[in-house]
Amino acid sequence: MRCPSVILPWKNNDSEKNSAFVAAPEKAKSFSDRAEKAQSQSAFDVALFYYASAVKFDPKNLTIHDAMYLCARQFFDAGSKPATSADVRTLDGSAPLDKLAVAELYWMRDLNSIDRALDMLTAAVKAEQFPFGAWAAPKVFNLLSVALRDKPNKKILIRAKNLFIEVNAWEEAKLCVETALKLDPSDMNLDREFKQILANRAITASGFDRVDGGTGNFRDNVRDLDKQRAMEEADAITGSVGSEDRNLERTKAEYDAKPTVPDNIQKYCVALRRMGTPEHEATAYRTYMLAYEALKEYRFRVAAGDIKLQRAARQLTGVEEAAKIAPSDPTAQATLARVRKAVLDLQSAEYRERSTNYPTDRAIKAELGRILFELELYDEAMACLQAAKEEPKMRVSAAHMLGRCFAVSGWHAEAIGEFKEALAAIDLLQADREQPIKYDMMLSLIELARAERSAQYARDAAEICSMILRKDISYKDIRQRRKDLDTLVKELS
Repeated sequence: MRCPSVILPWKNNDSEKNSAFVAAPEKAKSFSDRAEKAQSQSAFDVALFYYASAVKFDPKNLTIHDAMYLCARQFFDAGSKPATSADVRTLDGSAPLDKLAVAELYWMRDLNSIDRALDMLTAAVKAEQFPFGAWAAPKVFNLLSVALRDKPNKKILIRAKNLFIEVNAWEEAKLCVETALKLDPSDMNLDREFKQILANRAITASGFDRVDGGTGNFRDNVRDLDKQRAMEEADAITGSVGSEDRNLERTKAEYDAKPTVPDNIQKYCVALRRMGTPEHEATAYRTYMLAYEALKEYRFRVAAGDIKLQRAARQLTGVEEAAKIAPSDPTAQATLARVRKAVLDLQSAEYRERSTNYPTDRAIKAELGRILFELELYDEAMACLQAAKEEPKMRVSAAHMLGRCFAVSGWHAEAIGEFKEALAAIDLLQADREQPIKYDMMLSLIELARAERSAQYARDAAEICSMILRKDISYKDIRQRRKDLDTLVKELS
């Protein structure tokens, strides 16, 4: 039950009620099942879309939100990309619950965005999904506390405070006001409001706001505040001040007590990596390798390999930046070529081993194919990509890469066939791949036109070139390509 407006006179309680909504748990479960399948295949963006679709049919089911958040964290760890308007277009609608599903998807695709998080809470209030808002509040405040640590912003704190109050998240509202008062101790209105929030927090904690006379509300089962804090810190993507240290201390103690329990190993290593130092990262690597040697669970070997690959990638990024600053320095360019080759060799060895241990995992085949392409091992790359293409979620990227393999080998007819197959398989979630595929197909059509002296191939290339140019005139060298194709068409006609 929400608290009376007389205690909160500044709240607007005249909002219109949502039109009648009837939950459809069966439909929600169908989407959740699809999401779980996509998640198990590391197609996290697809999984999050399906989870958001499930939310539309059963928004009060917090189990769906829990699963979606877990998937979002996995996507974050894998290097997530924010959603675009194209990603949410088929999910959107005019109903408040449609807007909530879209807002939640936007945030889950961009977990470190304060704006997306607060937009999601706003949508939850408009859709009157207050239990969901209360579920999300600790996660949002944790993000807020970290993001504003170095640059506090009273305006954002006030916005967050108002939203936390709307969803009865009094603890988070209190913390926002405390922080805002530190920034502006002279704000007497905020000070008075702070006392009102404390009163409502006490009422909610006592359970006197319950219609049934029971005790407590959505926090009823969280009696131990230290335990609650531990749960939130362990769950957070970016912890509040000191939370990383406390979380590491807890997980290390659990690991030291039972070092062969897989869950203890994983939590300890995640806590180590969140510390963000080379020393902690090295400890995580050694811990994963010890776990692999002791338990023979290959997933720990994969996790250790990921650390090694990420460190190599960071080194390469540094060398690339140095080479970019000195484009005419032969030493810098030679160093870049050497380091890039070393990183590709490391990636190749890692993914060859993974492919041996997980022979049916086509996502691994696809990544190995990409690496082999970069190493100019085109025959091996083709075999990997042909296998990866059988997996529907990999079809677009694998067919595109396979087409590039054919093209660089001079087999442009086959390349065009792969590019067409890739374009035919594109859906809304992969719309950003369309331009690169069309560009590569245009290049192969140009080569075929020249090789076979075919005006038709030249016209086909010109048509694709025109499509790319109309959509993005600044794309690569598309303007020059358009001029060159005009000349080629005239020459061959």
